[in-house]
Amino acid sequence: MIRQHVVRGISAPVAVGLLLLLGCSGKGDIIPMNLTPKAGKDAAASVQAVKPMAGPRVAVIPFEDARADRAKVGSRTSMWGGETDFNVSSGSAGEEIAQALADYLKRKGWQVQYAKVAPAVAENGPDIVLSGKILELAVDAKRGFLLTDIEARTKLVIQAKNREDESAIVRTDAHSGNHDNVFWFEPQDGEDILSEVLEKNFERFVVNTRFEDRSLRFR
Repeated sequence: MIRQHVVRGISAPVAVGLLLLLGCSGKGDIIPMNLTPKAGKDAAASVQAVKPMAGPRVAVIPFEDARADRAKVGSRTSMWGGETDFNVSSGSAGEEIAQALADYLKRKGWQVQYAKVAPAVAENGPDIVLSGKILELAVDAKRGFLLTDIEARTKLVIQAKNREDESAIVRTDAHSGNHDNVFWFEPQDGEDILSEVLEKNFERFVVNTRFEDRSLRFR
């Protein structure tokens, strides 16, 4: 979760120092943003503990990025006019979102793997290929007096292509979330809330679909 702290008893010199530090960001600065934050030891252990359920084999390939600016994923602005852009750390939001989706599905027990390209049709290949399109992906941090408000927004199209009969299902979902009054904003705060909002998209896709033999169908 986002770290939120209560500020008590800040002395005048410290407050002035903070104001000077917080107001020094200028336009043109860039902060790399990781869309697939590294899980902690406890989270990693819980993922490994999930036993894949019986079902179709699934591959997730990179999403198409339909945004005008494919590098940028939001910005941080201050009450003094400073602005810092958040850019995708790897350079490809489509690849990172696909990896995040694959990780999410593994935690749900799916037999799923991330692949940079769609695997060839083969006897031991995937039964279902998931792909998608990024329509909106942004996290914006607005900094006021000592505290920062963070908002994340996503809109994704997720498609499942069933290789057994060449059928496909497509779903589009948009979600948003916010954390207000965050003291001493760090890039991880933005990564955390964006990850939470992305998982809302993934969750809606999962709860509205079901496996049928070697295919994925809407409920």
